[in-house]
Amino acid sequence: MKNFITFGLLLGSLSASAQSYLVLNNGVMLTTDKAGFLYDFGHFVVPYEVKVNGGQFLVEKKTLITIDENGYKYDKDEKVEKIKGKGINYLLNDDKELITVASTGFYYKYDKDDVFKRVEKFGGNFFLAKDEKKKNTLLYTINSAGNYFNIALPELNPGEISTVGGTYFMTSKGIYFTVNKDGFVFSKKDVRVAAAKKLGGNFLIDISNQLFTVSEDGVLANPVMPVNLVLSNVIKIGSNYMLDSEGRLFVVDKNGNVFERSLNNHDLRSVKIISL
Repeated sequence: MKNFITFGLLLGSLSASAQSYLVLNNGVMLTTDKAGFLYDFGHFVVPYEVKVNGGQFLVEKKTLITIDENGYKYDKDEKVEKIKGKGINYLLNDDKELITVASTGFYYKYDKDDVFKRVEKFGGNFFLAKDEKKKNTLLYTINSAGNYFNIALPELNPGEISTVGGTYFMTSKGIYFTVNKDGFVFSKKDVRVAAAKKLGGNFLIDISNQLFTVSEDGVLANPVMPVNLVLSNVIKIGSNYMLDSEGRLFVVDKNGNVFERSLNNHDLRSVKIISL
């Protein structure tokens, strides 16, 4: 199925989401929604049977499981065995098929595009592939409706992308770009951010130990941090959250704001599987 996107479809795509999940040692799956809240909806998976952990999905045994924008879990009839790469809202399987996950939890499969054979780097909601004819690098983004498309900017040479993050990347010239909810790309050359040392899905911690977040609209900003968030204590990075050594969870919402979240009956130091 060859994907075809019109400009009108892009404008009408769904809201981007920051939904994700954590799986504890006992198999309890906690989820987050795009507003940054943490939930226990009684979801359960077997940790040692999780073969792939994406941002909005995972594969338990061979079954694709998705998380919607409200934090609900859905077991799909799609079987996934081996993959070539993955992002927040997509994976490329061993058969060179692209499977994307919309914010609603629906998934879509695309299987007749030769570009899938030439993917070189995997970002959160984008990937880089070689142009077979021109021998240059192409940038493809995946929006929150599950559509993918090639995008080009006059000021961006995709071959110069050196650091690949979640909804952002940096070029060899030190310029950051963000990818918004509709799959559009924006230069952030006027935002002073050092090289990243920890890469999240919609945030990063740079080498100067500053936190920067990316909103669903592609805004790159240095947010107000919760009082208990000490960046040097962060030990685990998820697609939209950070866990520190004390088991405190800090979630980045769709607007790039950061909140501390907890559930009284769960010790988050026992997290076994994180979303990546």
